[in-house]
Amino acid sequence: MKLLTTAFAFLVLATASHAQAPAVQETLPAIKVDIKRVTVAEQPTPQFSAGNVREKRWRPKNWVEVDIEFDVKLPVSAGGNKGTYDSLQMAIYVALQHTTTDGKFEVVEGTLDLVSIPAGENHALAYISPATMKSVFQKDVVTVSSDVKGWGVEVFAEGKRIAGDTNLGKGPWWEEKKDSFAFLQGMLLSKAQTPFSILWGDYDVPVKAK
Repeated sequence: MKLLTTAFAFLVLATASHAQAPAVQETLPAIKVDIKRVTVAEQPTPQFSAGNVREKRWRPKNWVEVDIEFDVKLPVSAGGNKGTYDSLQMAIYVALQHTTTDGKFEVVEGTLDLVSIPAGENHALAYISPATMKSVFQKDVVTVSSDVKGWGVEVFAEGKRIAGDTNLGKGPWWEEKKDSFAFLQGMLLSKAQTPFSILWGDYDVPVKAK
């Protein structure tokens, strides 16, 4: 485990040292997004009761939940602090503490298509299922503290990157050193694709169905 951590840290540091500023200053959309906090934690499968159905015996398992808290600021022309932005794309990368047979770190990646995002504080939720984590680690009990190395988040508006953050180094390691990672696509789920879909009301912003 320590060897994996050291190797990943080396890749991240190499990314930061080779990062370059864009050569051309592009005009960004009239929206500002500040990623305030990203929390990656275990979330057990919820249990519900329903009448007129046969009971099934099962044991809740742990999902990996990614909770992104972000702040949206809009210009007066777009409604200011009472405005709503039509759509944003949020790319999420979850680095796992696991390597392939050829030594590449595995990274779960996916994109949420956020819609009707109000100005002010917001949350976006994404999940990795217990089945996905078991397929990677080949064990039933998976914990974030031992099996998730870190995360990266990018936000795009009108196709342009307007915000980004990571807890691993300073640069977008998923881009600068992409040949060092094995990206697992189609495994990051929106809340609507999970048993959590009916929970927490308006806590998180809507996500466009795929």
